Amino acid sequence: MEMSFALFIKESINKSEVKFQKLAIIVFIASILCIILPDYTVLSPAAVRMLVIFISTMVGIILEVCNPIILLLLAVTCASLSKTIDVKMGFSGFSNTVPWLLFVVLSLAKTISSSTLGLRLAYLFMKYFGGSILGLSYSILLTEVLIGPLLPSNTARAASLDMPLVKSLTQYISCNTKNVSEKSIGSYLSFLGICGNATSSGLFLTAMLSNTLIAEAVTQFGLNVTWTNWFQYMILPYFIFLVLIPFMLQLICKPKVHNLSALKELAAKNYKELGAITNQEKLIIFVFLGMLILWILSEFLHIPIMTTALIGLCIFIFTGVLNIKDILSNYGTFSSVVLLGLIISLVNCLVDLKVIEWFSGIISNSVCNFDKSIVFIIITGIYYFAQYFFTSESSKIIALYVPFLSAGVAVGIDARVLAITLAAFSSASDVLASHVCPSGLTLYSAGYLSFKKWMSYGLIIAICFLTIWYTYIGIFF
Repeated sequence: MEMSFALFIKESINKSEVKFQKLAIIVFIASILCIILPDYTVLSPAAVRMLVIFISTMVGIILEVCNPIILLLLAVTCASLSKTIDVKMGFSGFSNTVPWLLFVVLSLAKTISSSTLGLRLAYLFMKYFGGSILGLSYSILLTEVLIGPLLPSNTARAASLDMPLVKSLTQYISCNTKNVSEKSIGSYLSFLGICGNATSSGLFLTAMLSNTLIAEAVTQFGLNVTWTNWFQYMILPYFIFLVLIPFMLQLICKPKVHNLSALKELAAKNYKELGAITNQEKLIIFVFLGMLILWILSEFLHIPIMTTALIGLCIFIFTGVLNIKDILSNYGTFSSVVLLGLIISLVNCLVDLKVIEWFSGIISNSVCNFDKSIVFIIITGIYYFAQYFFTSESSKIIALYVPFLSAGVAVGIDARVLAITLAAFSSASDVLASHVCPSGLTLYSAGYLSFKKWMSYGLIIAICFLTIWYTYIGIFF
């Protein structure tokens, strides 16, 4: 017997995986705000609607109402129907090169993540330095730093390098070391992994795709970011942070592991079992080193990052290392491109409607009577901890970077110093909580760290990093 139409609709809604109760509450509150707020702000009614739509969308993404792409498309639909924007503006982000750079970068990442190069390097370090918990820690951190500039996706590094190391090392150490629980060593290695991932992401312009968003944004302020000057600004504070990480984590995680001499033998065995480097892996190393050289010399050769990435992609496709069918059929890659393109589109709408300018003005007016050094700490501190409320680097940089940089510049803070600081904080904040970035979610999924413990560890490490950074700025700038 055929079901009734009402029952069919009900079952269809249940299959949609949309949390309609949460969505209804968000829409209800947003509708009220759109009616009330125009009377209490200098923004135009259209600008108020766009701001409410954007904030509601971000809240919906954080609360996981449904797939983020669906929420963003709904936002564009609502903005267009309410005559807030022309529908073309809702897709303006796709004319930006950044979403397509993401597509190329994620495709390139497959070459290293599907090979044994990362694990090979980690085992090599552990073979010589893995006899103690400190040696093991620095082996993992050094592997991250060396792979970072060659694999321009912190999420790919977390999935293909950090996660396998955390799981295998946790199981081995807990099974072969007395009085060491899987939970204690697992929590230590998980948090070490995200600290190393965040460090390499901050050190190199090409270690995290979102860094290119920053490089593009600062051009509005007359600044030019290259691979070399980015590294020059970041090397000292991040190097100090890198040295201190294992000592800090031993104090807060208390893994109670000292002698790991047997681990060196295991690493040597695993390294040997990987066999000799294949011809394909040699080609991957050669191409990525060539790309790295072009990235470093881009300032002198005038070759954009996107062009270099395309060169690498074409070489891998023509040599059969990457299969074009696999690239074009990858759901994860294209969903990331669409997600980023839509977020950039919404931010473009906020810029066109003067919302970003208005927000920057509020911040600058609130702190204009303070000393510039205090204003600097307030603006950068709020930027750092505001990232608790975002779930990806791209979204937080797009939503926060330009407004906070504009506000600081408006009250007389040096644009270069503020731009560098906000850039460093964009990756360093990845340690704050497991949901702040996909890398954190990847390592959190191992199950060794509770959300509460991650938050407490993250706060301690954040204070350590902020102390290093503010001292660095105070001495050298």
